[in-house]
Amino acid sequence: MSRIRRVAVVALVCCLLAAGTALVAANDTVSGDPDIEAFAPETAFVPGEESTLQVSLNNRGDVDEEGFDDLETEVVTAHETTARILTGDETDREVPFDVRTGEQTVGDVGRGTAGPIDFTVVPDEDAEPGVYRVPIELEYRNVYNAEDDNGATLRDERVETETVFVDVEITDRAQFAVTAVDGAVQAGDTGVVNVTMRNVQNESAREASVTATPVDADLTFATDAESTETYVDDWAPGENRTFTYRLDAAADATPRASTLEFDVEYRDAERADATARTVRTGVTPLSRQTFDMTGLNSSLEVGKDGSFTVEVRNDGPRPVENAVVAFDNEAPAPEGIGAETVPADENVVPRETRVTVGDLGVGETATATFDAGIRSDATPGNRTLNLAVRYRGLDNDVVVSDAYDAVVDVRPEQEAFAVSPVAPSGDDAGEGGNGTDAGGVAGSVEPGGTARYDVVVRNTGSEPVTDVQAKLFVDEPISSDDDEAFVTSLDPGEETTLSFEVSADGGAARKTYSAAVDFRYDDADGDEQLSDTYRLPVVVATDDGGSVLRSPVGIVALLSALALGAAAVWKRGRVSRELSRLRDRARERFGGDR
Repeated sequence: MSRIRRVAVVALVCCLLAAGTALVAANDTVSGDPDIEAFAPETAFVPGEESTLQVSLNNRGDVDEEGFDDLETEVVTAHETTARILTGDETDREVPFDVRTGEQTVGDVGRGTAGPIDFTVVPDEDAEPGVYRVPIELEYRNVYNAEDDNGATLRDERVETETVFVDVEITDRAQFAVTAVDGAVQAGDTGVVNVTMRNVQNESAREASVTATPVDADLTFATDAESTETYVDDWAPGENRTFTYRLDAAADATPRASTLEFDVEYRDAERADATARTVRTGVTPLSRQTFDMTGLNSSLEVGKDGSFTVEVRNDGPRPVENAVVAFDNEAPAPEGIGAETVPADENVVPRETRVTVGDLGVGETATATFDAGIRSDATPGNRTLNLAVRYRGLDNDVVVSDAYDAVVDVRPEQEAFAVSPVAPSGDDAGEGGNGTDAGGVAGSVEPGGTARYDVVVRNTGSEPVTDVQAKLFVDEPISSDDDEAFVTSLDPGEETTLSFEVSADGGAARKTYSAAVDFRYDDADGDEQLSDTYRLPVVVATDDGGSVLRSPVGIVALLSALALGAAAVWKRGRVSRELSRLRDRARERFGGDR
């Protein structure tokens, strides 16, 4: 073997021995400690403003004796770490913070960064602007020595407590506060709210912009926007600015303060972009406007037009202007019905749907009267009708209230008139020889005769009627050439007599025939109405006791018979005797000394 080869072999053996020694050492034991620093990405805070201090940890680790990677990880990790900010007597540093967050659990902090850890802090209102070092105490379990013992890890550990610091700055940059909230919004309505804000710090806000956002779903902008932004430009210290918002309150909004948030973005004195803390205020919607409806009186009647009166009371919470009571007799359709609305009562037909009652203060009442018709097949009794109130809202827009029930009475159908024939007087019976009274029977006429037909008409309704036109209807063998009559007016309960003329054919049988009369008239509202048809009797009758002499034809026939008889007797020379006999027969037939 050459000299060079021997040298190379010796060198290789030495290297292998050295590597083996190092490998045994690496597998044997490792020692070290965590090496932790703290830092905060956001360090600018405003006095009196609640903020979040986010702290991150950076562990570089310090290995004194190297070995396997898993053993090195053991010794450089801060195990089961907790963190808290030291304040007051716990530190010799002035920390003008009110810390709202206590001890935070961080967990194992290995080599590298961990966090952020959030602490809620509020710098003191009178904190002087400047940079402050905030002490943060870390407590963790430190495995300072780890050894591999035939696959098992043997650990030497202790609990370590150390303090790390972060630098924060308290600034006097612009911040804002709500100083006044004016205006109102009401459930189910749109209202205008004015919010006044002030720059409460000593720094001007340049190119400022204010973003308003409703947080509560009960309150939204009238434009349906999620937020709205207002440009302010320069906003000097101590200066007030008022912002106007049109807000909608949900119909079922409860009267509680709903949150509005305001974020102000601006440029500071160095022309850097800055954001002030979020400012919050509350807007409390008024409860929904409510009313009460009560049915007072009703002239509604089955089969007729009538009216009903309701009393409406404003139950608040605020006065309303230009109130109109609406009666549309419709309600929302139940689920599954194609139409959007359905009649609340199909038997009620509105004739008038709007009545203005004017301004109504809280607790004030007014009455409204509506005309309506009731179908002829309706059932009498109480009816529940839907009414609502239309009025001007807070923003002068039209608002319609919920529907309210008013119970009104519907009477059974009543006859407008009572009609009956009247028997003519004795003088009328013989007037003109017209046969106007056959045996004193009311509404009678003789065959071949003409009679006056008198009818008594009485107003049985509850309201006066005017311009009453009566029409008589008859069928053969009865006829009438005078079948109309007129009455100027009839008050409730008042009656009058109407006169017609009827005739009977000469061959009319002796019995009762049917006639009819109806009336066209104006009701109390001036609307023309047509009454029901009223049936009346017309009697065709003769008088057995004296109808011959009362009839012109009978009298002529009787005189003719007497003349012929007298001539015959005279011709035969027995005039005296026959005249005497005829006189006796006449006495027997007609009675008396005729």
